[in-house]
Amino acid sequence: MMSIFNPEQWSYNHFKNGSFGDSRRTDRVIEVAADMARCSGKSIALSCRGNEAKIEGAYRLIRNDNISPEVIRASGFQHTAELAQPYAEILAIDDTTALSYKHQVAEELGKLGTTTDKSRGWWVHSTLLLDSFTTQTIGLIHQEYWLRPNNPEDADEKESGKWSEASYFCRQRLGDIMSRVISVCDREADILSYIQDKQQHNERFVVRAKHSRTLIETDATLFEHLESQAELGEYTIDIAQKGTKNSKGKPVNRVARKAKLTIKVAQVTFKTKGETQPVNVVYAQEKTSKSVTEPLRWVLLTTEPIDTLIQALHIIDIYTARWRIEDFHKAWKTGAGAERQRMTEPKNLERAVSILAFIGVRLLQLREAITLPYYLRKKGLLEEAKAVEAQRCDTVLEEDEWKVLMRFNKPRGHKDKGAPSLKWAYQSIAKLGGFTDTKRTGIASWTAVWEGWSTLQSHVVGYRVAKEMIADGESL
Repeated sequence: MMSIFNPEQWSYNHFKNGSFGDSRRTDRVIEVAADMARCSGKSIALSCRGNEAKIEGAYRLIRNDNISPEVIRASGFQHTAELAQPYAEILAIDDTTALSYKHQVAEELGKLGTTTDKSRGWWVHSTLLLDSFTTQTIGLIHQEYWLRPNNPEDADEKESGKWSEASYFCRQRLGDIMSRVISVCDREADILSYIQDKQQHNERFVVRAKHSRTLIETDATLFEHLESQAELGEYTIDIAQKGTKNSKGKPVNRVARKAKLTIKVAQVTFKTKGETQPVNVVYAQEKTSKSVTEPLRWVLLTTEPIDTLIQALHIIDIYTARWRIEDFHKAWKTGAGAERQRMTEPKNLERAVSILAFIGVRLLQLREAITLPYYLRKKGLLEEAKAVEAQRCDTVLEEDEWKVLMRFNKPRGHKDKGAPSLKWAYQSIAKLGGFTDTKRTGIASWTAVWEGWSTLQSHVVGYRVAKEMIADGESL
């Protein structure tokens, strides 16, 4: 946990094993990544804090064709594979996003929207590993970048192959522990070739269904068949407030509510080119009411057992963790600043955003390191959550950090000279980042936590400089 908070140690762990061809290149990658992590979201020049030698070294690294973006990413993936070893059950969340640019480099990148759009860039498919028990982020295990041609007929291969390709590389990097991994995908992955590939390799998955396919067991289609099944049980979930758009594209506010869902399950068989494809299905349907205009409806295809309500609810719980990769995309593109980079050569830009991908993961982990009690409570582990909250914050913060933090928000009733609780530290850092808890969730966004953490680090730097000046006999 401490390595997440220490940018030098974090960078060393991620890039020490990179095959960069020269130990000096490895040292440079580690140094540059640490500076970029310390100043997440800032330009490379700003991350070097005015040190001209560092700035020149950073840009030499970014322009060095002997350091491929693929090798940078492979080094980070290797570290993630090492971190994943102890976990009993791992979620591999797959999804695709676009990196969009409008400056000079855009002319050499691929189509994102229409051919007349000024924005061009990469499509990137990522796989993020989570601990299934707490849903905390382990790390990034795979990324694939590609440029979409203006004419779809010029594409080298179908983009739908990205799902199976992601599984292939996870398989190579994770080895024997792949049996503990459950791939989690949205409706775009509802492709028979992908499902078939996963089952041929005895790999686990939860995929949201898009197609109501015909079944071997009945004349009904999949969705029709599920409607006719008996209810296994029901449960209630909290739907958070969210700004969204209606069918006409106008902004609307989705109010927070409690949704009651009924659960049905079925074991079905798809027919694929003369072969049969057995799969388990969990169907969660929100009960309709006058206030619910768009009820939740999930049809989840899975290899996991569905014999009991507890097993079905676990599958739903797994799928609800899928949103975490959307959080990663935001942290990578906005928080770490991947879409604000202005390199003019595609490979230079790709080297920079490859480092920033792991910095985006670190932004998520910084929040999760101090919000673990929230995830434990979601699992019903109340005593464990209280125990974590009561821990001293020096398990994650250095002495200078928590002492400076106390200057901004001294804990009520705290008379001990030792470090306050982890709960206090989380709330104090979030407040520094502007968190006011207007939604009464008690959980700050990663942006608020990062802003608070960044502000704290600025004050800590000043505090340490002042201590050095006093030690040297200078007056303040």
